Amino acid sequence: MMRAGLPISDENEALDLLKRLDQTADSARHSLSEFLDIMDGKEQFYSIGEETIYGGFPEDIVILTLDDVPEILNELKDQHQLALVTVGKKDLQLKKMEKAGIDSSIFSKIIVSEDRNKKPHYETIIEELRFTPKETIVCGDRVNIDLTPAKELGCKTIHMRWGRGNSHHGTASKADVDFAVTKFKHIRDIVANL
Repeated sequence: MMRAGLPISDENEALDLLKRLDQTADSARHSLSEFLDIMDGKEQFYSIGEETIYGGFPEDIVILTLDDVPEILNELKDQHQLALVTVGKKDLQLKKMEKAGIDSSIFSKIIVSEDRNKKPHYETIIEELRFTPKETIVCGDRVNIDLTPAKELGCKTIHMRWGRGNSHHGTASKADVDFAVTKFKHIRDIVANL
């Protein structure tokens, strides 16, 4: 954005601001938009920033997961059908999973959508995998995007308080979600007890 003309006097200060905004935003798009509002950036810079964020990533990038995520998912798939609904560009989302060491073949169904409304996708999965909502557990970090639509369908919900789930956008009451966890291994325990 700077190369395209965004006026930034102190690059480190601007990057710190963007990082602080991103900690409380419910998406990178929102933090980018707020950043450009503060910096008096024009609309043209938004598309440049968005392409940088969502257009791909270097081959040598490391994607970190919570402790033991690939191993726990493999354990869960042995006794349960797993499905994934994610928002983004399909090739990028699948590449992120691969970089994180998660084998996409463990999922019975994967839906990647650029539409943030996950409810119809949850309905599709429930129908195609022949489950009832009461037999379905949905885990996510963003309450309003991941869990509220699942709760409306009657699914059990687990709030993963990590990533965006730690921001004020991720706070949830017992009325909003059924369970809240900070460690991925606790999901295994909840599933075993349901």
